[in-house]
This record gives sequence, structure tokens and C-alpha cells, in this order.
Amino acid sequence: MQPPTSDQRAALTTTTAVGAAGTAGAGAVTTVPASGAVLPFSMTAPWADGTAIDRRYTCDGQDVSPALSWTAPPRGTVELALLVTDDDAADFVHWAVAGIPPRAGGVGQGAAIDGAIEGQTSFGETGWGGPCPPSGEHTYRFSLYALSQQAEVADGFAAADLQVYTDTSSLAVAEVTGTYQRP
Repeated sequence: MQPPTSDQRAALTTTTAVGAAGTAGAGAVTTVPASGAVLPFSMTAPWADGTAIDRRYTCDGQDVSPALSWTAPPRGTVELALLVTDDDAADFVHWAVAGIPPRAGGVGQGAAIDGAIEGQTSFGETGWGGPCPPSGEHTYRFSLYALSQQAEVADGFAAADLQVYTDTSSLAVAEVTGTYQRP
């Protein structure tokens, strides 16, 4: 058998498992073309982008945070920050998390993100506050920011304090949306 040519090598992709067994990133997979091209920064949720959020993640269900996974952020990322907002309620904040390690990974349903700190939601509580629209269908935006500088916020920070960093030092944003209407 002949070894591959340089053109054939450049066309190959490699797949690398990220995360140690038992961690939030366990089983996450990143695909990197041999050419070294950077794949887009992206995030996935248990529902397809733009579709209905399962009731278990809302005030009408168990009100647990959904499992999320994301690909590797762009080079130069110092940390990741997550904001979950309601597009139909003046950016009402449902989850604010800073200090997420800058690598491919994820978080399990109802779990905290290892090494991260949580801020206050618009409910006045720290941690996840599930969708609970007063009327009609609302769209919820899960935005994971790749920051070029560390967000200097303390545990229990106000979401507005984190937004200063997401507005000024964001290299990329991975987003997924979902909708919810109360029964």
C-alpha cells in the first residue's frame, strides 16, 4: 500500500475525544480538518435550534437546567461565559455563568459547570431559572461567549456585570434558541 500524498493528507479529517471520563466534557468530540481550518464555534441543546423547550426545564416542570454541549472556542479565548435570556421580555436573564474553561465541553442536566461561577438571574436567584412566560410563546436565547479577557466578577454577580465583558471582549458567540408557552 502506498502512503497518502500531501493532497490526500490535507483532505483527511481527524476526530479527537475531549474530556476525561466522568467529567462534563466526557464523550465530547471535536472534528478538525488536517488542513488546520478552524471549525465554527457551536453549542447544542436537547431540542433542535428554534423548536420547543421540553417542559421539564421550565417552571411548569422540574425547572432543571438543560444539558448543553459546545465545540472548542476560537484561539485566544481566555474563558467562556453563558447568558440565557428571554428575547420577548426585555432580555430577562434566566442563567448567567462566568469562568467556564475555554475548551470544548458541556454540562449535564441540572448540573453546575466545573470551575465556573454563577450569577443572579432576573428572578433574583443564583443559578438556573427556567422559562416561565406570563403569556404567549417566548423565545429563549442560550448564548455562549468566547471572551478574550477574564470576566472579573464575583460569585452571585449581577448579569449586567457580565454583559460588560460579553459586549466588549467577545471573540465569538455560539447560540441556540428554544421556545416555550405555558399550558
